[in-house]
Amino acid sequence: MQQTLVWKPWQNPGMENLQLNRDDTGIHATSHLMQSLQGTSIAASYVLNCDPRWRFRRLWMKVDNHGQRSIDLRRDIRGIWYNNGEPRPDLLDCQHVMLSASPFTHTPLLQRCALEIGQSHALRVAYIDVLTLTVEARSQRYHCVRQQRGETLYRSEPEGAASSDLTVDEHALLMHSSDHFVRLSSRDLKLNTWV
Repeated sequence: MQQTLVWKPWQNPGMENLQLNRDDTGIHATSHLMQSLQGTSIAASYVLNCDPRWRFRRLWMKVDNHGQRSIDLRRDIRGIWYNNGEPRPDLLDCQHVMLSASPFTHTPLLQRCALEIGQSHALRVAYIDVLTLTVEARSQRYHCVRQQRGETLYRSEPEGAASSDLTVDEHALLMHSSDHFVRLSSRDLKLNTWV
């Protein structure tokens, strides 16, 4: 299954265009994003791979912001993390990655949690600041608030940041989040043509 997803920030200029492929080998996302973060414009590309059960395996990311920088973050089947080939024992209890500038990284976490209404789950993530490419372990909690007509509302409570409400579709792909991102439909993306 292949899917194209586009999100834009609510308040800042920018856009993320993501190609999502699911097959027998796992889940593979390839994304290009441009955003204005804290008054700084960035362009970034990343590839995120999970196994068929949405377990994180690898993130490669390149950011162009006053020069190019990249990161290659991996988690092997034993749960050992490597950042650009160097072991990261401080990330050992992390289950997934969370990118500061991408709504997609909620999806693998929500897929893994599989919460019912009223349930909540906390887990550790390797949080990546897209501006600096620093990686640190953080807590992330989700509460399942409501489900109706193919949509689910979650409350996301990340360590060190304000909570937000996330509305996702039946595949846990973000439709909109309070004050952060909104997913654009194919209708929104059609260009006007003047004859």
